[in-house]
Amino acid sequence: MRKLSNELQRRFAPTRKNSSRNSAQQSRTRTRKEQANLATGLLFDFDGTLYGDWRLWISIIDGTLSDFKITITPHDALEMARRMIENGGNARSTIRISSIAAALAKDRGINLPEEEVRTRFFERLDARMDQTGPDEKLVKLLKEFTNRGCRMGIVTFVRKPRILRRLDVWKLKEYFPSVITPDDVLEFKPSPRPFLKAMKELHVQPDECFVVGDEPVDMMGGREAGAKTIGLPQGFFTGQELEKAGADRILSSLELLPTMVYK
Repeated sequence: MRKLSNELQRRFAPTRKNSSRNSAQQSRTRTRKEQANLATGLLFDFDGTLYGDWRLWISIIDGTLSDFKITITPHDALEMARRMIENGGNARSTIRISSIAAALAKDRGINLPEEEVRTRFFERLDARMDQTGPDEKLVKLLKEFTNRGCRMGIVTFVRKPRILRRLDVWKLKEYFPSVITPDDVLEFKPSPRPFLKAMKELHVQPDECFVVGDEPVDMMGGREAGAKTIGLPQGFFTGQELEKAGADRILSSLELLPTMVYK
């Protein structure tokens, strides 16, 4: 009876070779799952990050006010932007670029309907964007990130119809499976909610994600969401203000981002 029992054990016990093969397969499966969970996520602001800088905003502000026969200098616009930022006194607030135009007009004793100014501003901005298209260096960068397996999204104050149209016209939709705007969440920047929603849609972990933006609210929301934050002082906020808001690193150009992501 004991001989029969031993024989059955030998016959049905897995061989070392099979056991090793199963172990290797399980290991590869775990590795694939871990790699999927550890994919690098990149969440970008749009205005001032993927497109435009303070020089462009001043140019559009100037053109918008010229429709109302108001003349300004770049220095005037920059000073007004800085004044609005400093008077706000709160890093948790953002700055509406179109509001700068209305404030400049008011500074000259002319009260313009802000909604009309805003409409004119975006008409000019959209026309400029249609004319210029995306920067070739940006497209090259997005292709590089995609080829390396990065998962990218946009978290922007730009309303959903405008940003989706922009990505469609520029043929950039394929690079951004997740686009989060104030239309998608109850609380927006500097809340972490829009960033967490984007991470969930992209299936990336917060500690493997980078948030890139030009405003303090990007740094604060991204940091609170558990991501690494990269400040890009191309807009009206300085590098020091972005650092104070929680930027882990400050980059002078988006082209330098790969040095942070791949290191």
